[in-house]
Amino acid sequence: YQDPANKFVAGFIGSPSMNFLSATLSGGKATIPALDGRVISAPPEASGTEIIVGLRPQHLSVSPSDTNVKVDIRERLGGVAYDYLLAPTGERIVVETRGDEAIASGTAVQVDFIDTDALFFDPATEGRIR
Repeated sequence: YQDPANKFVAGFIGSPSMNFLSATLSGGKATIPALDGRVISAPPEASGTEIIVGLRPQHLSVSPSDTNVKVDIRERLGGVAYDYLLAPTGERIVVETRGDEAIASGTAVQVDFIDTDALFFDPATEGRIR
């Protein structure tokens, strides 16, 4: 769970499964178009121009903001809720939240996370890049 060797294991272990977002590489940085072009440091071993960024739903948080990421639906399950977001790229993002504050469907949100929580995968082999 904490240290998956490849994309399959990262997506299979954990519920809900890990979010996988396409990103572009340039100068040691990964740009994530689904998150309004957020830029994070990529591992030194990353090569090429494309990379997959993996983010666990519980490592993400959302707050209303003027972005292109919108809340599609919220699923409440007692003390936890899952926000299903739709990115401008068409990619879906799941965020696990706690608390009673609800963000209405259609609301634009900013997705935040700690950069070191991101995992990276090779788009061709789906192997983990460390």
